[in-house]
Amino acid sequence: MVPSFRAFVVAFCAFSSLASALLPITIDGNMFVDSNGDPFVVVGVDYQPGGSSGYSNSASSDVLSDEDVCLRDAYLLQKLGVNTIRTYTVSPWLNHDACMSVLNAVGIYLILDVNSPLGGESIQRDDPANSYNEGYLKRVFSIVDAFMGYPNLLGFFAGNEVVNDATSASVSPPYIRAVQRDIKNYIALHANRTIPVGYSAADDNSLRVAGWEYFQCDSDEESLQISRSDFYGLNSYQWCSGRDDFQTSGYGVLETTFANSSIPLFFSEFGCNVIQPRTFTEINGGVYTESMLQVFDGGLVYEYSEEDNSYGLVKIASDGSATLKQDYVNLQAAYANMTYKSFVSKSFIDTSGSSNCNATYIESIDSSFNASFSLPDCPAEAMLKSGSGNNNIGKWIALNSTQTTYKIYDLNDQEISNTEITVVSDQTQPESESSVTSSAVPSATSAATTTSGFGNTSLSTTASASTSATSSSAATAALVGAAGPLVLALAGLLGITLVL
Repeated sequence: MVPSFRAFVVAFCAFSSLASALLPITIDGNMFVDSNGDPFVVVGVDYQPGGSSGYSNSASSDVLSDEDVCLRDAYLLQKLGVNTIRTYTVSPWLNHDACMSVLNAVGIYLILDVNSPLGGESIQRDDPANSYNEGYLKRVFSIVDAFMGYPNLLGFFAGNEVVNDATSASVSPPYIRAVQRDIKNYIALHANRTIPVGYSAADDNSLRVAGWEYFQCDSDEESLQISRSDFYGLNSYQWCSGRDDFQTSGYGVLETTFANSSIPLFFSEFGCNVIQPRTFTEINGGVYTESMLQVFDGGLVYEYSEEDNSYGLVKIASDGSATLKQDYVNLQAAYANMTYKSFVSKSFIDTSGSSNCNATYIESIDSSFNASFSLPDCPAEAMLKSGSGNNNIGKWIALNSTQTTYKIYDLNDQEISNTEITVVSDQTQPESESSVTSSAVPSATSAATTTSGFGNTSLSTTASASTSATSSSAATAALVGAAGPLVLALAGLLGITLVL
C-alpha cells in the first residue's frame, strides 16, 4: 500500500522533533539562555589546532575550513561531551559552511575571536591609537560577515588579553570598548539577529576588578550602552589539579569578587598543567558547583590540540591522524560526572541590573587603569554603514559525510574503528539570508538529549521516490519550504513522490 500524504506529515513531524537545528543562544541578565529561556552553561574547550603560528592570511585553509578535519575533531569533541568551542583565529575569506554545519550536527556552538596575531589584524596593546584604523576594522567586519549567518555562532570576542599590565591598562581600555561598539553597530546594520560581543581578560590580580568593572558597566547614555561587553571571559589558571582545592586555588576569591556580575561571566581559558597529566578536579570541585555557577557560566578548557606549551588533549600527527592523551580521558570522565543539570534553573538568572559607569571609582581600584568613557570615533564610518565588501556570507549546508577519513587512535595507540559522528541537529536554514529574521530560525530541541530517528544517516540524503501518491501540492510546498532536504529525505524513505 502506498503511504498517504497524511502518513508522511505525521512521520515528518515526528522526525523533525527528534533532530532540529541549533537555535542561537541569547543573554538574559547574568546568564546565557537557550531558546526556552533556560540557562545555557558553557561546557567546552579552546580549539586552535596548529596554534597561533599555524595561521596565515594567504593560506588555502584554516582551522574551520576543512570538512574532513572538522569531522575528525567533531567526533572527538562530541565524545568528550562539550557544547561549545572557542576559536582564536580564522580567515574571513575562506568558506566555513561545512565545518560550521558539522559543529551544528553534533550540537556545538562557537565563540570566535575577531583578531589574529598578524600585524594590522589586532589592537596593539601598547599602541592602540595607531592600530585602530580602517584596515583593521575591514578584517573585523569581514569576520562578522563570514560568520553572522550561522545560528550556532554564540558570540564574538573583540579582544583577548589586550590589557595585561600597567602600560597597556593605561592606554587600551577605551579602544576595546570602541571595537565592541563598532562590532555591535555593524551587526545591527547587517546581520539578521543580535549576536553577543564580549572581551576575554587575563586573570591579573592587580587589574582583575578594574577591568571587569570597566567593561561590564552600563549607562543611560546610548553610546556607552552599546560599547559595553555583552559577556566577559576570564583566562584563569589558578586551580592546578593534583595540587589545589576550592580555597587554595583562589576560586573562593573569584566567586566573591564577581558575585554581582550583571553580564554572563565564564572561564574563557582554564586548566593549569603544572602537574601532568591533568585530572581536572576543578570541573566538579569548582567550575560546575552550585555556588560557582551562580557567578560563572561554565568555561572552556585550554586546549584541544597538543602544541608547544603542552596543554593539549589530543595529539595531531603530520598525516592528520589524532591520538588521545590521558588528559582527554580524564576530562571526559570529569565531564561525565557533572551534575549541574540537576540544580541549574531559571532561578540562577539575575536581571537586577548593572553598575553605572564611574571612571573615578574604577581608577580608585587601580590608578594605572584608563577608565575614560570618551571613546575614539570609528575610523571606518562609511564601511560600517555600507559593509566590508566580503561576499563570503556563511550558511549551513547538508553534510557530505558523517565520518572522517583520518585515523583516530586511543590511549594504547589502537585505531578506533567507528569514528562516525552522531547527528543530533539538522541543517535546516532558509536559503536567503536577507529574508531571514531572528523569529524565522527553526526551533530546536536540546542537543544533549536528542538524536536522529535514523541513527547516523547523513542528512544530505535526497528522495528517490518510486511511486506516486495523492498529495496536496500546496501543503507539500509549505513543508519543503520549511525544512528542505529533511522533508525530501523522509519522503524518499517512505517511498512518496512529492508533487510541488
